[in-house]
Amino acid sequence: MSDWIQPGKTIGIIGGGSVARLLALSAKKMGYKVGILDPDANSSASSIADWHLRAELTNEKAFQDLSMKSDVVLYETEAFHSDYLRMMKRTLPVPQGEDLLSISQDRVLQKAFLESHSLNIAPFATIVSIEDVEEAVQSIGFPCVLKANRTDERYKEHVVLYDENDIPKTKRLVDSGASVLEAWIPFERELCVAIAKDSSSQILIYPVTEMMYRNDEFFQSVTPARVSEDIVEEVNRIAKIVAGNIDFQGVIALELFTTSTGSLYINELVGHPHQAFHFTIDQGELSQFDAHIRAICGWPIPTEWNLTSSTVMRVFDYTQLEQAYTQARIQQDWKFTFYQNDPADPNTEKGHVSIPADNINELLVLLSDIGM
Repeated sequence: MSDWIQPGKTIGIIGGGSVARLLALSAKKMGYKVGILDPDANSSASSIADWHLRAELTNEKAFQDLSMKSDVVLYETEAFHSDYLRMMKRTLPVPQGEDLLSISQDRVLQKAFLESHSLNIAPFATIVSIEDVEEAVQSIGFPCVLKANRTDERYKEHVVLYDENDIPKTKRLVDSGASVLEAWIPFERELCVAIAKDSSSQILIYPVTEMMYRNDEFFQSVTPARVSEDIVEEVNRIAKIVAGNIDFQGVIALELFTTSTGSLYINELVGHPHQAFHFTIDQGELSQFDAHIRAICGWPIPTEWNLTSSTVMRVFDYTQLEQAYTQARIQQDWKFTFYQNDPADPNTEKGHVSIPADNINELLVLLSDIGM
């Protein structure tokens, strides 16, 4: 593990999205300089950073430059080759670590890791050809879903198969590289838990949160998740097992499915702070972003985090920006965070809002009525 990185040093961040922006704000608050590596000149973090290396995450020279200009490096995306991380580790600490990157960016490796620790996952098969799909569905059954083996944002495409007639639809995804065919889990809720670990292996587990998606894009979390205490305890047990068996510092997250019978399946491990926990900026004593910076730089973290109220956190995009501006002027208790990027760009998030909720269901109806 790395030594303490004192304030005044420079943190290099791989990626420049909304998570990188919020990490940069935390780093600045603690007295650090920040540089980012991201191809987008208007990325969310670019206006916060002290400097911006504008280059694709396939550019080896850019990673060398990032190493030379930084005292410690962290990543908010898995969309780069692990060889670059090994190269950087020769000259400076990358406390999230190579093991975490490898496991979080490769579905097959991730599933092997989870299975090795007797953690529940959906039945799956590795796919490299259409023939593999035809063979795998015989044991996995329908419905099932084919996903790219890589987990980063560039490889989000997936194909749901309901019967044999859908197999030809998988050709384009199969031809693009290795894939994973998973049984479709009829889940009741999709959950997420964030885990912070510092250099002394002290662990902080954030409250189990319920996630919601729209058009396959995350847009909302509800905390605490509307599940039984038994499920919360089991999620926390799983979180401790995962965190205890990967060598890393920082914040990671686990996404899970829970069924109507209370069964839990791990869907994905995320190797950096998760969107579902943006609300921690406005709740508790230590946001996930502060915890990540503290852990990366060798500061201690607490072992408990108390939720002060039930909270709905919603991300808003270009189509909801004007409504967000209106509500920000009306709602005194709603905590808005706006990201400084091109407001006319329809492909980036524009901000998020955290809302305390006495009655979560009534609040969700209100948000739907006002178009947010």
